[in-house]
Amino acid sequence: MASALGHNAALYVAAPVKPPMALVSLGKLRREALPLLFFGGMVFIKAYVLLDVLVSKGGLERLTYLIRYSETLGPAAGYAVAGILAYIFYTVTATLFDGLVFYSYLVRREPVARAQGFWERAYPLATVLLPVTGFTLLAIPAVRAALPVFDYRALAVEQGLGPGLVVSINIAGFAIGLVGAALSFAALWSLRRSFSLMTEVRELVTGGLYRRVRHPLYMAEIIHILGIAILSGTPVGLGLFVAAVAMQVVRARIEERKLLKAVPQYAAFKARTGFLWPRLTPPRDAVPTATE
Repeated sequence: MASALGHNAALYVAAPVKPPMALVSLGKLRREALPLLFFGGMVFIKAYVLLDVLVSKGGLERLTYLIRYSETLGPAAGYAVAGILAYIFYTVTATLFDGLVFYSYLVRREPVARAQGFWERAYPLATVLLPVTGFTLLAIPAVRAALPVFDYRALAVEQGLGPGLVVSINIAGFAIGLVGAALSFAALWSLRRSFSLMTEVRELVTGGLYRRVRHPLYMAEIIHILGIAILSGTPVGLGLFVAAVAMQVVRARIEERKLLKAVPQYAAFKARTGFLWPRLTPPRDAVPTATE
């Protein structure tokens, strides 16, 4: 999930230097207890459900059997394998996102200006909680069984394409999700300890993926969620993706207004970078900054 999503781009102004200390202190664990418990809980739930399906309920054994006797069982085995792999891919990809957020909370530095009001505090949390909670629920088999689904199997049979269509859709969703997860890790590596969920001011980051894009983490999370939505195979998953994209765009605009007021260099940074993807043409009046 990021995400789901989101922990802004360059929302940060230089923090005061502090004495050396442990990366994760007891005080920090107390202050960040709620988000750590939430995202840690999301990781635990997804991992537990996946292990339960694969081990306790025989999913892995069934998958092995279907693959071994696929020629004897015919196309039905291919569809069944595709369904099991889609569920595994979906849950693993969604869990990676939640784990990423959990890690970022552990290592981030303290802000020099905290979020104020609904749009800087509550709204950013909603942009994360909606997709994370929604896709966590979709990872539970009982919930998925109660929802309408995109019947790729019926389409494949109708078009005479066989299980290959279903498998290809699942692989595409997994690949897109992994690309998004990889880009999220890269963006968070650029941010390191400047990560934030709420609209807070820390250190202006202009290196790594932020050299060309102001919100690469949001871009990565959108890609990640698209992959998860494809793997979910439900209209609800697609709806969560559309809602997440719209909420992230609004969130990024709110952050940029705060940054323009708080960070003198941000106007030049904004002029020479793209919003969610790199600029295709150089700006006419961009002024280089001394942060690179």
